Amino acid sequence: MKNANSNFKKNCMDYKNLYAGLTSQLENEIPITVHPIRELVQIFRNHGNPITLNSKLTITSVLNSGDISGIMCSVLDNDGTVIACSLTHLIFDSKFRLYKDIIDYQRKREKRIKQLNKM
Repeated sequence: MKNANSNFKKNCMDYKNLYAGLTSQLENEIPITVHPIRELVQIFRNHGNPITLNSKLTITSVLNSGDISGIMCSVLDNDGTVIACSLTHLIFDSKFRLYKDIIDYQRKREKRIKQLNKM
C-alpha cells in the first residue's frame, strides 16, 4: 500500500509539472475573454446569475492544481460574479494565441479524468 501511495504522489507531481508551462503562458495573457460550456452556465444559474452560452466571461487568474483538478481558473462575468472552474469548462476563441495548446490540454485532461474515475 505504501508503494501505491508513493506512486500516486509521484504521478500527481508529474502532472503538476506537465501543466506548469501552459499555466504560466495563460498567466501572461490575463485577462482572457472566454465563453462557458453548458455545465458552467448551469452553475452560474444555480447561483442566481442567468448567463447563457454566449455570455462573455473573463479569466482573472489561473492555478495549477496538478492531477487533482488540473488547471483552475477564476472567471468573472459582466455582473461581477466570480466562480472558480476548470480550464476544461471554458471555450476559447479559435484565434486566441494559445488555442491549440488549450484544446490539446482539454482533450488530454478529459481523458485523464475518465481514467481517474475508473480507479
